[in-house]
Amino acid sequence: MENYASNWKWEQLFVKNGPFVHLYTKPLETTLLVEDEQDRKTLLNLIALESREQSIDILAYALMSNHFHLILQADEEASRVFYDNLHRRIIRYLNGRGKKEQIAGMTCGTTRITSLKQFRDEVAYVIRNPFVVRDDINLFTYRWCSGFLYFNPFLNAVSGKPGRELSYRERRKICKTSDGDIPEGLMVENGLILPQSFVNYRLVENLFGNARQFLFWVIRNVEAQIEVAKSYGESLSLSDDELFKISRDICRKRFASHSPSEMTEPQKKEFAMILRKEYSASNGQIARLAGIDIGIVNQLYPLTSKTR
Repeated sequence: MENYASNWKWEQLFVKNGPFVHLYTKPLETTLLVEDEQDRKTLLNLIALESREQSIDILAYALMSNHFHLILQADEEASRVFYDNLHRRIIRYLNGRGKKEQIAGMTCGTTRITSLKQFRDEVAYVIRNPFVVRDDINLFTYRWCSGFLYFNPFLNAVSGKPGRELSYRERRKICKTSDGDIPEGLMVENGLILPQSFVNYRLVENLFGNARQFLFWVIRNVEAQIEVAKSYGESLSLSDDELFKISRDICRKRFASHSPSEMTEPQKKEFAMILRKEYSASNGQIARLAGIDIGIVNQLYPLTSKTR
């Protein structure tokens, strides 16, 4: 009964605070959106400034080298206006650096979030995005993604300085405009508008309910992340542990067995195909999980052979 009551409370909170949208840009294929730390810092600052300009709360973000993801507390129309204005800010910044052509082909998409489960899935997907692309990232400490904000008791160890108290020159450098107007409430540290001053992380915490549930959704709920990735035409790079957990379900549901060791050779090859096509497993992972010699796997998938 307690779980039912909690779920009802979270569902009501979701309805009360909606609508929500996942806004994302399509990955640039031949160039980069951001090339260095200064680009990343500026992009995050521009997102913060535009969110305040439009009175739209950012709930989660992930800045990648050739695209970005945002979860917004807004409807789709307001999200499009937000993006159009942000796009103009980005063009103005890149034009000043002689790199305007970098985002000439950048377009955005929006996904309306219609349920609490979808909200949790989409937020988890955004937080995991840098982590699944780069193996040197801790998804709970990477500052170009909002994962470090939630359920973090040390979040306010760096409080920053009110943006409006900065010098005119400092404010212009942050805003990339002549007026240098930084809205009230935005805190700055070393030229960066602190995410905790413009991301509504408390609402996200409330919609997940508690830290344990948040960690489950981000780390353990791999199946949901795969479905979200597929909906965006992307694939997740999964660890051996994550694939092992999925493999057990595949064995049970599709082959009525407990492990690949109980399968026939044709079944093992079919299992390998599932791991490759549906979960983007590397050749090394397929060999380990399916119990097939790596030489055979390399013969099956010679053009995309990977070892890890």
